[in-house]
Amino acid sequence: MKKTLLLGILILLSACDDGDLQIENVDFELIALESCGDEEDPLDTTFFFKTDGDNAYLLELESGLLFNQTSTEGALTSTLGGSSDLIYRFFSDDVSSDYFCSTIPATEPTVLSESTAAAGDVAINTKVTAVSKDVKTYSHTILITGLVLTNEQNESITDTSSFTYGTFKTSTPTSQNLEIPFSNYGAITSLSECDSEIIAGSLRFYKKINDEYISLDVPLSVFVNEATVVDEPRTSTLENGEFNYTILDAVVTDDMICTTAALSEEIISYNFVSSGGTINVVTEASEPDATGAITYAHTISLDNTILVLKAQNEDDTDVTLTAIESFIIGTYITVGN
Repeated sequence: MKKTLLLGILILLSACDDGDLQIENVDFELIALESCGDEEDPLDTTFFFKTDGDNAYLLELESGLLFNQTSTEGALTSTLGGSSDLIYRFFSDDVSSDYFCSTIPATEPTVLSESTAAAGDVAINTKVTAVSKDVKTYSHTILITGLVLTNEQNESITDTSSFTYGTFKTSTPTSQNLEIPFSNYGAITSLSECDSEIIAGSLRFYKKINDEYISLDVPLSVFVNEATVVDEPRTSTLENGEFNYTILDAVVTDDMICTTAALSEEIISYNFVSSGGTINVVTEASEPDATGAITYAHTISLDNTILVLKAQNEDDTDVTLTAIESFIIGTYITVGN
């Protein structure tokens, strides 16, 4: 049984007087997924449908399953006939999206028969599928497994295979395009450090959020166990590629950041790299502890950072973004006497 035809094959129609099941064969994969678009936040959308002539396939999805972040397989699920519902309707005439989205209920066409999912599982697989200089686009692929459809005569058909109901897209600003650039990373108090030098004479620091990360290679010369003078930070020129803002279509791991090796060919990477700016380090010293040791807190920030979104394909061109005035990367702690 072809998965692309699965739902059409499972459709139960009771048009025959003798009770025999009439099965309609529809190439389900060619039918576009629609929603009414009446939610203020697209992530709140729960009602989806597909229409094909006088057939309609309706899904009322459990709320709280759509997020603008990459999911791990099997993490976002719901049960048909329970928290979510799938319905097939056969109409007296062709039906359009206006029938389902009109504020005034339509009287035509009329519903001739209806089959409802009595069981089955819904899974949502979400990942980044496009990135511009301002926006990340997420595709939420809706998968259905183990569907049991029951018609009005309580006749049922069960299929244990999986098929794609459709894909719904949403978008969110990139982190550099937030009202305060990279402010979402400011909520991460700890600054991670790679165990080995990625660039000779530098330390790589990073923070990660789900499917994206920022990383900065800072020259060791700016870390001195001595407090800086007010308004006189230690500085270094931010050169090409020393700061990276990277978005993946997968969940980021530490190993992906702390390496010079290429990522798996299965992973798509969208890269914003620095082409100019300044690294600032402000150092504050604590009072000596009982052993005489002093803790030095080195706060790292970037000024006038120019990022370039690297082209994905040979036919595309790099995009240079407007300079970011200032933002804090985090604090690096050292101890001395």
